[in-house]
Amino acid sequence: MAEAQAVAELVAEKRKLKKSLFRFDMIFFTVCAIVALDTIGQSSSYGAQAILWLIVSAVTFLIPYGLITAELGAAFPTEGATYDWVRLAYGHFAGAVVGVLYWLSNPIWLGGTLAATTIAALDALWGSSLGGNQFWETVIGFFFIWGAVTMNILSLRYMKWVPNLGAIIRLALLAFFALLVIVSGTQHGFHGTLAGFLPTDTTVLIGVIGVIVFQWIGFELQTNASEEMDNPQRDIPRAVYASGVISFLGYAIPIVGVVLILSSDELSNVSGFVAAYQFASSSVLGGAAPFFNHLAALAFVFVLLSSGTTWLMGSDRLMAIGALAGSGPKQLGYFSERFGTPIVVNVLSGVIATVFMFITFFVTGGGLHGYFAAVLGLVISTTTFSYILIFPSLLTLRRKYPNIRRPFVVPGGNAGAWICVILTMFWVVAATVFSLWPGLFTSTWLDDYSGVSRSTFEIYTFVTVAVLIGLAVVFWAVGRGHAVHTQPTQAPGGMAPAPATGI
Repeated sequence: MAEAQAVAELVAEKRKLKKSLFRFDMIFFTVCAIVALDTIGQSSSYGAQAILWLIVSAVTFLIPYGLITAELGAAFPTEGATYDWVRLAYGHFAGAVVGVLYWLSNPIWLGGTLAATTIAALDALWGSSLGGNQFWETVIGFFFIWGAVTMNILSLRYMKWVPNLGAIIRLALLAFFALLVIVSGTQHGFHGTLAGFLPTDTTVLIGVIGVIVFQWIGFELQTNASEEMDNPQRDIPRAVYASGVISFLGYAIPIVGVVLILSSDELSNVSGFVAAYQFASSSVLGGAAPFFNHLAALAFVFVLLSSGTTWLMGSDRLMAIGALAGSGPKQLGYFSERFGTPIVVNVLSGVIATVFMFITFFVTGGGLHGYFAAVLGLVISTTTFSYILIFPSLLTLRRKYPNIRRPFVVPGGNAGAWICVILTMFWVVAATVFSLWPGLFTSTWLDDYSGVSRSTFEIYTFVTVAVLIGLAVVFWAVGRGHAVHTQPTQAPGGMAPAPATGI
């Protein structure tokens, strides 16, 4: 009886969903999720070698990752799909761990590196003096966070234009930046260099691996709104292809531009891209540069805001469905009848982002570089940790549900699937480890990190991760009382739950 009631509640909440996403929306939704401008400065701060590792990771991580997502997304097109893959493969406990880490990494990111990069952009392009002024930093961060949350609460039918416009504007901004770099370099010479492209040791890879993996993730985010798509089984693989190509260019072009336009001592983790744009703009546009800088600042802030909003759209839906299915308090699974969005989780995401912003500014003393580094390492480690369970689910679900129709299959049979999983697992495990302890296995493993003492950084990081994992255990324990044990079945009407056993 209890499970039957839980299934009925889950079905009732899903009836509130509205078909809103078409292939065009899905492509730009994914581009908006993947191409996040806040990490371009961090990647380019490692110089020319970052370009090499970007290319290597695109071949050995981005492509296999896209293939895995295309198969799973087309075969299991349910709301909160990423959570559902893990639950179906490994049970509710694993689903709770993935759900909590995947979800909470996004409000942390929203109130962390996205807010910090917004402040740095306003300082550089508007000439404001927000950085270091904790009062104004928190004011700007507060409005930034709750702007994203508000757009996430409203109906996806209309708010899908936030990621759509975010993707279009960021591509236009990056194209404009590339043009400025070419003209500036042609007229005044390049201050940077691509010398040192080939690696001499593993130091740069260890430093950049977490950021690179974090840059590439986002293919599966759209699948968490599968039941709000027009035709997910047809469109998810095609959207993965298109967004993958666009996203690679969206990172490769600006990182090359930053490395070429700035000298090595000017590269910065938090403001590298903004500084490069500002330098190229002033050298090419002259007296007109301030006007274009003000426009670029508005575009840059909207791009960052659209990134946070997009990730909340996907991760909040994942957590809401997970809560309803038995991997969290079912109160988190309430969807608005009017908007068709998970209201409770949305608001809670905003509260968590705000609290985390205050705590981190206090720990780092309001310094943007330290704040950025501390939050980025935490966000990367919590996000990539969840993929350690997501990627192997491809193999497990193939074995457990061989009769499910798969409109797209990873090429190469089981061997191809194993290769994709092994490659992606290598990258996410390494990214998790080196984000938790930057510089591990190098001579700097005990040094201070980005202006924050090593002991403070590690205590802050490990305590936060431990709290998040502890919360996942609590969510699993609370959710056991209304757990939904279903297996996927495919009928002419689509996916439907059927009774099964589970954890």
